[in-house]
Amino acid sequence: MLPERMKKVTVIGPKAVMEKTVKELHKLKAVHVIDHQRGELELDIGSPFEKAGRLSELLVAIRSVSSVLGISGKKELSNGFRAVGVRNLVELERAARTLNAGVNTIMSGLKSADEELKRLGIKDAQLSFLKNLGLGLAAFSGYRSLACFAGTVKDAKKLRQSLLAITDRFELFTSEEKSGFGIALFVSLEKKGEAAEALARNGFSEVQLTEVKDLSGSVPAAMEAVARKKEKLQRQKESGEKSLLRLGRKWNDFLLLAEQLISIELEKAQAPLRFAVSKGTFVVTGWVPSKELGALEERLNMATGERIFVDAALPHHGDKVPVKLSNPGHAKPFEFFMRLYALPRYDEIDPTSFMFITFPLFFGFILGDIGYGLVTFFLLLWLKGRIPKSAPLVNVVIPASVSSIIFGFLFGEAFGFESVFGTELPRLLSRAHAINELLVISVVIGLFHINLGFILGFFNELRHKGLFKAFAGKLSWVFLELGVALAVLSIMGRIGLPAYVGGGAAVLAVMLITMAEGFRGPIEIPGLLSNLMSYARLGAVGLSSVILAVVINDMAAEMFHGGVIGSVAAVIVLFVGHTINLALGLLGSFLHSLRLHYVEFFTKFFEGGAIPFRPFGTKTG
Repeated sequence: MLPERMKKVTVIGPKAVMEKTVKELHKLKAVHVIDHQRGELELDIGSPFEKAGRLSELLVAIRSVSSVLGISGKKELSNGFRAVGVRNLVELERAARTLNAGVNTIMSGLKSADEELKRLGIKDAQLSFLKNLGLGLAAFSGYRSLACFAGTVKDAKKLRQSLLAITDRFELFTSEEKSGFGIALFVSLEKKGEAAEALARNGFSEVQLTEVKDLSGSVPAAMEAVARKKEKLQRQKESGEKSLLRLGRKWNDFLLLAEQLISIELEKAQAPLRFAVSKGTFVVTGWVPSKELGALEERLNMATGERIFVDAALPHHGDKVPVKLSNPGHAKPFEFFMRLYALPRYDEIDPTSFMFITFPLFFGFILGDIGYGLVTFFLLLWLKGRIPKSAPLVNVVIPASVSSIIFGFLFGEAFGFESVFGTELPRLLSRAHAINELLVISVVIGLFHINLGFILGFFNELRHKGLFKAFAGKLSWVFLELGVALAVLSIMGRIGLPAYVGGGAAVLAVMLITMAEGFRGPIEIPGLLSNLMSYARLGAVGLSSVILAVVINDMAAEMFHGGVIGSVAAVIVLFVGHTINLALGLLGSFLHSLRLHYVEFFTKFFEGGAIPFRPFGTKTG
């Protein structure tokens, strides 16, 4: 029930064996290394191994090429350089450089083609502008006494009127465009300024003709030449892109494996940055699971020729011990909820095993339908096979779906029906007809769940606060509930004890709570009642699902009397209605069950906030 036991280890050795030590630590994957801070132990931070720079540059190059070739995914790296297809780092660098050079050549060609296509597109647009106006390539050159303007205006007729008010010595060519009119204006040089003002008043926007000013010949011929060049460049681009695809297929495995290998080698090369060093020695500090300490010492001694010293110590109060959860196989999937919320501290009870029991219980109590449970079970199995990444979530909901089936038999429900083919389903409780009993059972479940939390809280605090403070802070809440219950039962005449016995016990419990938590404790007493009432959602949310299922079934039953069309409509209503109800039921069952744990249960004993155990050599991304 506690996280795995840890020991703090200090590995000391001469710098001559530091690289061998790093390699062995990486293979072992057993030590959570604590980064050395400058000033601690009056030792400096180590420097990376010499090859770290080369590895870093190589990793950047490999990732860059992989990005260009669109390579992603995972490939299992089994035996180092051999898996990549090379014998050593030198061969890997050579292969990567060759590939990088080839890819860069292709990319350079594609970039040049793109730039040229962009320029040709501009040229084509300028030629089209001239063609629409009916002008030739030489229309804007060779004039000494004329000013030329080319561009667009909102209204060509208004522009002509404005120009006529200035002079009648001009030529205006127009063509209708999408956003107005294209125009070419030729006016005497002395009227250039007034013409420019008239153009500005009519929303003139200049069109640059820089790409066609040096061309000769006809506009259609120039446009044909541009089209041929564009077609040739497109073929070049397609050829380059196909080459990249071929390279991607050929080098896919190499790049995926090489990236993993270089990442591993770089991690080892940069490891000294986490160590403390002096002139001739190095010191590694970290945490190791107690059961792996013996193997750690043996392997390090063997790798370094017994030139290192390993010291191990138990955690001290205040140490930030990384946490590695340790649960039996059947409960392990429910560690998902702890990672979603917070990891327990090293000296704190891990709630995973309790959630393994209570989460499916709550989920099943809410959904509680044989049909919905079976559909959910097989749907999740299918989803797990098709989407492996969904496994962490699916593995906790599958037991919950089994629980739903069991509760479905207890409630006698299948897709909201309480009878099948005229035969009444056996049941212990009908949710639709025993609402009060359902809500009472929900609250009683909450009573047990909350008090389990207080008991766990007592054991959590017993280790570091002592018996009295642990009792006053946690178990006094249980005795408060017992005292109130005894007093109420005495007043009702259900038991022979005087009412003051229960009342006195409740008052004593309040005093203990106040001693443990100050005046905040009594203020939280109404919150305890609120917590208990919150468990009524177990019955209420499930009941809403039952009622909706009954409504869907009743609607469909009426439609079945409407002939063929009515029967088809009834089937559609049943399918769509129960699909929606199942989706709502799954969401409600999951979220409300989770809330009762995180808000009502955890707050009675759990603080969390530990850092996860991440041994050197394991992936953390």
